Parts: sequence; structure tokens; C-alpha cells
Amino acid sequence: MAHTFTFTVTVEVERESGKFAARDEISDQIIEWLEGADEGSIDGIGADGESSYSTIGWTVEEA
Repeated sequence: MAHTFTFTVTVEVERESGKFAARDEISDQIIEWLEGADEGSIDGIGADGESSYSTIGWTVEEA
């Protein structure tokens, strides 16, 4: 039985140095970063600490 979770992630950025970057360029980098966050599984949870779940789907969408 698969479970589906939906999270809203808000990312606030502030330029620290260099020239300004386009909003689309910043957004693309954040999406790439979030897509790379998929570890493939969730382990060591549950009442016995031994439950394991595999990630079977992963999407990142810009609002």
C-alpha cells in the first residue's frame, strides 16, 4: 500500500555577491537542488525502528 505526501517548500534567497541573476535561473537551481534530495528510501522508522519504505515517485513543481 503506497502513501502519498505533499509538502510545500518555501525558499527565500538573498544575493551575497556578484551580479544579479535572473529569477528563472535561480528557480532552476533550486528545483535541481530539490530533485537531488531524493534519497530513494526512508529507513529506521516505526515502532521497532526497523521499518523501511522505498520512494516510488518524486516530483518537484514550481508554484
